[in-house]
Amino acid sequence: MQEYIGQHTTAEWLDRLDAADVPCAPILRRSEIIHNEQVVARGLIVEIDQPSVGKVRQPKPAARFELNKSAIAGPAPRIGEHTRDVLVELGYDEGAINKMIEDNAIRLAS
Repeated sequence: MQEYIGQHTTAEWLDRLDAADVPCAPILRRSEIIHNEQVVARGLIVEIDQPSVGKVRQPKPAARFELNKSAIAGPAPRIGEHTRDVLVELGYDEGAINKMIEDNAIRLAS
């Protein structure tokens, strides 16, 4: 297959497949994705400020719906940023959480 596929460029294969009504798309490297015509036209990449890192690119959900619109809520949380809140929500009291911290079972964001 590799020998056969290698006889044509990606563009030639895409043209041939499109002509035959075969759904297809190129396989892109990460560096190529942000410049892809469809990705750019749909605004699928957004830049956000990630604390202690700087600006990072983040893909938006590709599917868009009238109801239940999705959005990127912000930068990724730091490790342990929400640990205490999650454990409290699960019913752990401060004593149990402090014991987990002392035992190095959990880590809080610093």
